[in-house]
Amino acid sequence: MKKFLLKIGTAGILFLNFVSLSFAQLSVDGVLEGFEGTKGSLSDLIVTLLNWVIGAAGVVCVVMIIVAGYSYMTAGGDENKVKTSTKTLTNAVIGLAICFIAVMLVNFVLDSFLK
Repeated sequence: MKKFLLKIGTAGILFLNFVSLSFAQLSVDGVLEGFEGTKGSLSDLIVTLLNWVIGAAGVVCVVMIIVAGYSYMTAGGDENKVKTSTKTLTNAVIGLAICFIAVMLVNFVLDSFLK
Protein backbone atom coordinates (compact mmCIF):
# COMPACT_ATOMS: atom_id res chain seq x y z
CA MET A 1 0.00 0.00 0.00
CA LYS A 2 2.84 2.40 0.85
CA LYS A 3 4.59 1.75 -2.45
CA PHE A 4 1.36 2.39 -4.35
CA LEU A 5 0.73 5.68 -2.52
CA LEU A 6 4.34 6.71 -3.07
CA LYS A 7 4.08 6.05 -6.81
CA ILE A 8 0.79 7.94 -7.12
CA GLY A 9 2.08 10.87 -5.06
CA THR A 10 5.34 11.10 -7.00
CA ALA A 11 3.56 10.99 -10.35
CA GLY A 12 1.10 13.67 -9.23
CA ILE A 13 3.81 15.97 -7.93
CA LEU A 14 5.90 15.60 -11.08
CA PHE A 15 2.89 16.19 -13.29
CA LEU A 16 1.79 19.31 -11.42
CA ASN A 17 5.28 20.78 -11.28
CA PHE A 18 6.27 20.23 -14.89
CA VAL A 19 3.02 21.41 -16.46
CA SER A 20 3.67 25.05 -15.57
CA LEU A 21 7.32 24.81 -16.58
CA SER A 22 6.43 23.60 -20.05
CA PHE A 23 4.78 26.95 -20.81
CA ALA A 24 7.80 29.05 -19.80
CA GLN A 25 9.83 30.49 -22.68
CA LEU A 26 12.96 32.58 -22.31
CA SER A 27 13.14 35.59 -24.60
CA VAL A 28 16.23 37.45 -25.82
CA ASP A 29 16.27 40.03 -23.00
CA GLY A 30 16.08 37.40 -20.24
CA VAL A 31 12.40 37.85 -19.39
CA LEU A 32 10.21 34.79 -19.09
CA GLU A 33 7.33 35.05 -21.51
CA GLY A 34 4.28 32.87 -21.25
CA PHE A 35 4.94 31.90 -17.62
CA GLU A 36 1.47 31.74 -16.09
CA GLY A 37 0.22 34.25 -18.61
CA THR A 38 2.50 37.09 -17.53
CA LYS A 39 6.00 38.31 -18.14
CA GLY A 40 8.19 37.56 -15.14
CA SER A 41 11.78 37.35 -14.04
CA LEU A 42 13.80 34.43 -12.79
CA SER A 43 12.94 35.32 -9.19
CA ASP A 44 9.25 34.96 -10.07
CA LEU A 45 9.96 31.50 -11.42
CA ILE A 46 11.84 30.52 -8.25
CA VAL A 47 9.08 31.81 -5.98
CA THR A 48 6.46 29.97 -8.02
CA LEU A 49 8.45 26.74 -7.87
CA LEU A 50 8.88 27.10 -4.12
CA ASN A 51 5.16 27.67 -3.71
CA TRP A 52 4.43 24.55 -5.78
CA VAL A 53 6.83 22.42 -3.74
CA ILE A 54 5.48 23.70 -0.43
CA GLY A 55 1.90 23.17 -1.61
CA ALA A 56 2.68 19.62 -2.73
CA ALA A 57 4.33 18.90 0.62
CA GLY A 58 1.22 20.22 2.37
CA VAL A 59 -0.98 17.91 0.30
CA VAL A 60 1.27 14.96 1.17
CA CYS A 61 1.02 15.86 4.88
CA VAL A 62 -2.78 15.99 4.72
CA VAL A 63 -2.88 12.64 2.93
CA MET A 64 -0.61 11.15 5.59
CA ILE A 65 -2.89 12.49 8.32
CA ILE A 66 -5.83 10.76 6.64
CA VAL A 67 -3.86 7.51 6.23
CA ALA A 68 -2.73 7.61 9.87
CA GLY A 69 -6.28 8.26 11.04
CA TYR A 70 -7.59 5.36 9.00
CA SER A 71 -4.81 3.13 10.32
CA TYR A 72 -5.60 4.19 13.89
CA MET A 73 -9.30 3.46 13.47
CA THR A 74 -8.70 0.04 11.95
CA ALA A 75 -5.98 -1.01 14.42
CA GLY A 76 -8.45 -3.11 16.37
CA GLY A 77 -6.61 -2.73 19.66
CA ASP A 78 -3.24 -3.93 18.33
CA GLU A 79 -0.67 -1.89 20.25
CA ASN A 80 1.95 -1.98 17.49
CA LYS A 81 -0.48 -0.63 14.89
CA VAL A 82 -1.71 2.06 17.28
CA LYS A 83 1.87 3.09 18.08
CA THR A 84 2.82 3.18 14.39
CA SER A 85 -0.24 5.21 13.38
CA THR A 86 0.28 7.62 16.30
CA LYS A 87 3.89 8.17 15.22
CA THR A 88 2.80 8.70 11.61
CA LEU A 89 0.13 11.18 12.71
CA THR A 90 2.62 13.10 14.85
CA ASN A 91 5.16 13.29 12.02
CA ALA A 92 2.49 14.40 9.53
CA VAL A 93 1.33 17.21 11.82
CA ILE A 94 4.94 18.32 12.33
CA GLY A 95 5.43 18.29 8.54
CA LEU A 96 2.29 20.37 8.05
CA ALA A 97 3.55 22.91 10.60
CA ILE A 98 6.88 23.07 8.75
CA CYS A 99 4.99 23.72 5.49
CA PHE A 100 3.14 26.66 7.06
CA ILE A 101 6.39 28.06 8.45
CA ALA A 102 8.03 27.65 5.03
CA VAL A 103 5.25 29.66 3.38
CA MET A 104 5.75 32.48 5.87
CA LEU A 105 9.54 32.31 5.42
CA VAL A 106 9.28 32.50 1.62
CA ASN A 107 6.94 35.49 1.87
CA PHE A 108 9.26 37.20 4.36
CA VAL A 109 12.31 36.72 2.14
CA LEU A 110 10.34 37.86 -0.90
CA ASP A 111 9.15 41.05 0.81
CA SER A 112 12.45 41.83 2.55
CA PHE A 113 15.11 41.04 0.01
CA LEU A 114 13.60 40.85 -3.46
CA LYS A 115 11.45 43.99 -3.50
